[in-house]
Amino acid sequence: MIALDAMGGDQAPHTTVQGAIQAARLGVPICLFGNEKKIIPLLFSYDKKWEKLPLSFVHCSDTIGMADEPVKAIKQKNSSLIMAMQSVADNTTSAFVSAGNSGSILVAATFIVKRIGGIKRPAIGSFLPTYSGSVFCLDLGANTDCKPEFIEQFALMGHLFVKMIKKIDKPRIGLLSNGHEPYKGSQLIKEVYKRLDQSNLNFVGNVEARDVFVGNADVLVHDGFSGNIMLKTMQATTKAVSFWLKKYSSWWQKLILCFSPLEALKKKVDYSRSGGALLLGVNKPVIIAHGCSNATAIKNALLYTHRLVQQKTIENFAKQLQENVHHHFFPFSAISKKVKDLLHLRK
Repeated sequence: MIALDAMGGDQAPHTTVQGAIQAARLGVPICLFGNEKKIIPLLFSYDKKWEKLPLSFVHCSDTIGMADEPVKAIKQKNSSLIMAMQSVADNTTSAFVSAGNSGSILVAATFIVKRIGGIKRPAIGSFLPTYSGSVFCLDLGANTDCKPEFIEQFALMGHLFVKMIKKIDKPRIGLLSNGHEPYKGSQLIKEVYKRLDQSNLNFVGNVEARDVFVGNADVLVHDGFSGNIMLKTMQATTKAVSFWLKKYSSWWQKLILCFSPLEALKKKVDYSRSGGALLLGVNKPVIIAHGCSNATAIKNALLYTHRLVQQKTIENFAKQLQENVHHHFFPFSAISKKVKDLLHLRK
């Protein structure tokens, strides 16, 4: 069963309830966490027979708003976000979905669901389209301020996730920068470049923003501040181009545009189709949907999460990350373990 923060999002709870009903009709078991005075009437308005669907409900008296300060917000123990996250930690539900305050989701996941051992910061990751396929980008907004070792760990997480999902033996790792030369970038980027260049990962160097969608990398790493701006700029550019073309086109040109490659492009970058982004680095599936998610986006996020749970994607990823993070970042502890194992065999 998936825990849905029914009060999270710009248009919640209307869109979350409607999206939950749409997903439940397709067989996804969902538990909605929210204020019963708002949720119950909506359930009946969207489907009078909702009680026959695989839907359950938990009343929560508080709500964490989009503008609430994350650390203070998680102290609201009776909020829909915290109670939904706690249900995942307690194994009452299998995964968490919310279109709410991403900062609060990050803090709640870190303190309630817990990080995978050795991981310093979880990161938001998602596939973005390229000319011939896709690139897995992280961090897309969880950590606005990063240390070099954080981004180095993002690279390891991206490497393992893409290797597992796309079956690529050595995914190409790129670093977002303002130039492809090694000496370009902020002090942070220069330090990360050195670390990745000396690592065992398949690091292909810096990637400029204009080349992100060319497809020269399978994984693109960056701090959450840069990544979030890149993501939203991409979405805004697509909308702007579509607006300008329609505004300055005649009626017959507008008709042609409806069947043009532009429509296919819009669908490719449409957040409502993506199914939300993963918070990698925590022990359970945590999916963050776009803050302005409509009902379709919520439905797709729930369907995506349901597939992750059924395929045990995060469970398998967590095991691989747990093993690799210690070998990659704590080699001496790995050697020490081998020595202990040898001594044990001799006994």
